[in-house]
Amino acid sequence: MNTKHCLNCEHNLDIGQKFCSQCGQEAHVHRFTLTHFFHEVFHAFTHADKGIFYLLKELFIRPGIVAKEYIAGKRKKYFSPFTFFLILAAFYVLSDGLSSTVKKDDQTTLIKIAEIPDPEKRQEATIIYHRAMKSQQFFVKNGNILAMIAVPFFSFYFWLIYYRKKYNYSEHLVANLMFISFANLAFTLLVHPLRALLKETSWVAFAPLLGLLLQLIYFVIAYKDFVDLKGPRAIFKVIMVTLIGLLLWAFLTQIASAIYVYQSLNFMDYFKHMGRR
Repeated sequence: MNTKHCLNCEHNLDIGQKFCSQCGQEAHVHRFTLTHFFHEVFHAFTHADKGIFYLLKELFIRPGIVAKEYIAGKRKKYFSPFTFFLILAAFYVLSDGLSSTVKKDDQTTLIKIAEIPDPEKRQEATIIYHRAMKSQQFFVKNGNILAMIAVPFFSFYFWLIYYRKKYNYSEHLVANLMFISFANLAFTLLVHPLRALLKETSWVAFAPLLGLLLQLIYFVIAYKDFVDLKGPRAIFKVIMVTLIGLLLWAFLTQIASAIYVYQSLNFMDYFKHMGRR
């Protein structure tokens, strides 16, 4: 489709001009056919420069270097980390939903609640029980929302720890879009399927521990190169910092769940019930 002006920004084109000098779009724009459609899809995912598989490979091999290069200005070389995050977040939610089992009503708990003699306390216990079920459903179905909250949390956390380095908070945000997306991929491909396989066994509790270990290793490798850490002392520090950050995130999400479930100063009872399971 040849025109005398750019179809994207309406800027006038000179004869023989291949690209618009205003916005950079190609002067020749073809109509979409099925062939072109599948070519564009294939190209977007596999192109050696800026394809999503190229970014996945690079984030597997050298995550910290990739983040450094992208922030330094090599934007065209890599697939957009923002689109990358959204795509992998969708896969994460799908995988989590397929492998998780939201518990059905616990008849033992309901019987105990029904046996409470005080009507007000019985009603309060019933409300708390149903809120706990809703909280569990939220965590299963909304992993993408949790990932979106995790990005600014970890970015702020690592920025505070390494504020003397050259990166500002926004640049830590971009780096963590990449790191958290790739870490979620490990859950999608390894942890969630393993949890589904071990669902009916006592080993199922080890699946999230595996995920925590993989996240710890990956974040240590990523941040070691991202902020140029050298020497055993610096490496030990990033290991401890990352471990504390992951545990803090897990604790804060559980605190948020406890506050929602109890909606009173008794929310710490949530952890007492967890300890009895």
